[in-house]
Amino acid sequence: MIRKAAPADVSLVVELLRSEDLPTEDLRPDLENFWIAVDAGQAVGLIGLDLYPPFGLLRSMLVIKTQRNKGLASRLVEMLETRARELELTTLFLITNTAENYFRKKGFTPIPRSAVPDAVAMSGEMNGLCPASSVIMRKPITQQ
Repeated sequence: MIRKAAPADVSLVVELLRSEDLPTEDLRPDLENFWIAVDAGQAVGLIGLDLYPPFGLLRSMLVIKTQRNKGLASRLVEMLETRARELELTTLFLITNTAENYFRKKGFTPIPRSAVPDAVAMSGEMNGLCPASSVIMRKPITQQ
């Protein structure tokens, strides 16, 4: 099951992010546009969307090791893309150190840092929370 995150989930989300060495410093305490995957009462994955209209930044997508290769990451990404369309975003961006190949399969393409719109480039993720060696990717979001 995938459910919308609530402010009461902040400590859980921080714990999951830290377990995968993902940044937590710029995490919004209301967890607006975050979702948590739950299996047998345990949080097993999550994904978040930071808004910079008309752009979005996919952030903090993770699935714990014991739950990988079961389609959960795909369901999380699909849920986030659906939300991006609902919000009439035009493009999703992400920054990754480990999942470039996975996101290529999901339609994202690597781009140079200079191609990131100013609004997204000002995010914490793009300004030191993620290493300069990280890969930046983009995917147009079409309205359906």
